[in-house]
Amino acid sequence: MNTAKPAEEAKIAEAKIAEAKTAEKANAPNRRGLFAVLAPFAAFATLSIAWTWPLARHLNDALPGHPGDNFSFVWNLWWMRHVLATPGLPYFHTDYLFYPFGTTIVDHPHTALPALAAATLLRGPPVAAAQNVLLIAYVFANMACMYALAMDIIPSRRAALVAAIVFGLSPYVAVHLLGHFDLVAAWPLPLYALALRRAVDRRSHAAAAAGVVLAAAAYIAYYYVVYLCLLTVVYVFASTDALRVSRPQTSPPRAARLARLGFATAAVAAAAIALAIGVTGGATVAVGAREISARAPQNALTAMWLALAACALLTWRPRIRIRASSAEVRSAAAIASQIAAVFIVLASPLLWEAARLVLRGEYVTQQYGWRSIPLGVDALAPFAGHPLHPLFGSAAARAYGAFGKDYVETIGWIGVVPLVLLAASVWSPADSGRPPGRDVRIWRAVAVVFAVWALGPFLTIGGHDTGLKLPAILLRYVPLVENARMPGRAIVMVFMAIAVLIACHLGSARERIGSAGVQWSLAAAIAFEYWAAPLPLTTLDRPNVYESLAAAGPGAVCEAPMGIGDGLSAGVGSQDRRVLFYATQHEHPLVGGYIGRMPADAYARYERMPVAATLLAVSDGTGPAPPLDRDVARAPCRYLVLHRSRSSSAVISYVETLPATEVASSDGVVLYRLQ
Repeated sequence: MNTAKPAEEAKIAEAKIAEAKTAEKANAPNRRGLFAVLAPFAAFATLSIAWTWPLARHLNDALPGHPGDNFSFVWNLWWMRHVLATPGLPYFHTDYLFYPFGTTIVDHPHTALPALAAATLLRGPPVAAAQNVLLIAYVFANMACMYALAMDIIPSRRAALVAAIVFGLSPYVAVHLLGHFDLVAAWPLPLYALALRRAVDRRSHAAAAAGVVLAAAAYIAYYYVVYLCLLTVVYVFASTDALRVSRPQTSPPRAARLARLGFATAAVAAAAIALAIGVTGGATVAVGAREISARAPQNALTAMWLALAACALLTWRPRIRIRASSAEVRSAAAIASQIAAVFIVLASPLLWEAARLVLRGEYVTQQYGWRSIPLGVDALAPFAGHPLHPLFGSAAARAYGAFGKDYVETIGWIGVVPLVLLAASVWSPADSGRPPGRDVRIWRAVAVVFAVWALGPFLTIGGHDTGLKLPAILLRYVPLVENARMPGRAIVMVFMAIAVLIACHLGSARERIGSAGVQWSLAAAIAFEYWAAPLPLTTLDRPNVYESLAAAGPGAVCEAPMGIGDGLSAGVGSQDRRVLFYATQHEHPLVGGYIGRMPADAYARYERMPVAATLLAVSDGTGPAPPLDRDVARAPCRYLVLHRSRSSSAVISYVETLPATEVASSDGVVLYRLQ
């Protein structure tokens, strides 16, 4: 028997096995590297679903938050689908709300970019399901983009993961999940900062990328465009270290010392007057033929702060010098011009419609005075707790109630662990011209600027106005910026700055922070402090009559009770915004409705329209009963839907007197066709 051949074959087989094992060992690091790259994003996906739970279980039958603005964003998605399916129909003007005259949605939170995604990539699911998928995707993108920014600064995955959690799961994002869906999509902020950082470092095409992201933000949330423009100024200015503050070594002259003493005395006197007013309730003082009312201590407190500021300036006598080389100026100008050029090109449809709106005199913004201006974040809010936390949320919500503020617009909870890490980062090196020292200096400046903005027009502590006026009080005089009227929303930029500073500290001081286990524990602790699940949900109802209405012929719809409203006023009539979701079901124009900025003369127009005027009046229920107008021939609507359970007796009585034919009825909802 010939045994040579089997022996030879056995040797070949052993060689192949050895070669395979060698290749496996060689590829193992690559697989481990791929796992290390993908693992954070898998964690972000898991956190996105868990943190918004149980939203993933109710994609088509619920929306986050309480009934209100959340329905408006679902309508946006439906409107984009309808526009794409109807050639020639403009997106930024609609008569499917406030029919028959319609309204612009340029200065409304139109979310055109997410709506486009819902009309193309997510065109299969119903609009409610598409909106919920987008919300979960926003949370994922917020963390992923923050992770990318942190990794660009400090190539430490664990430090970047902590930064992603601080920003992506921040209480700011959590509270705006209750209805302000445009603000949940905060991912353009870190993505723009990443592109801007690379542009400042003169990396090719980075400025153009920043312009693309800025344009994307314009189609998502107006506030974020304003914030990114200010971020550009602060970032470029701080990156050059051009601002130098010094104080003279010589003692102040005698005149300055006397003036300082006078201001100090004035501050003490003003404080005494404020205290007296607070204790006694104030008084009205007659000065000649005029009377001066001093019932609140704020004016005296403002005088005290002004005197203290003058005293401080005379004491420290700071000298501020701005030094920037011509090369730095040219570089900053080149970056800004490239960003602006790309932004103008890509955002031109929106900018063109906005310009037309301004030229027609239809640009709507809030009108307010010194006292009626929206307030910002309370100085104690960073310690008040998370109002949506499953364990401590009720106590935190009561704290905000004690402050007299709406936590959705004035959220400020930073968290214990992030605050400790932020305090530790104060000793991080910030004097180096190279990363991370330069980045620490830049992001400290960003944190300070936006924190001052977020505090609002007055410094409030525990709900009490201290009388100290802050720069935000002047923003209402800045064109376009004035429409970013809620100062507390600027806290999102503070969260981003805190995330970067914590990442810089953890990434550059790993030996001092501790082992990998310690850093993972820090990430878990922050996630626990920021936990918001279970997310409050609004169940969606779909009355059967809307199926009948969808199958009916063309014609506008009046809902009873009827209402109009926006984000600047209390509105008129019913403020039940579920009718916006119903409009996505029946797909008919809606008489009345709700939008971020409704036409200024909307109520006056409807007062002149038969049926609509009476419906608004009886739905409002605050004034005398109007004459019952039954001239349905000139009514703006052909169909009328009566919700008996939500209607007053006056609404029901009026609707039942109209010449109309009942088309369908179910569960207390009746569809009529006006004759």
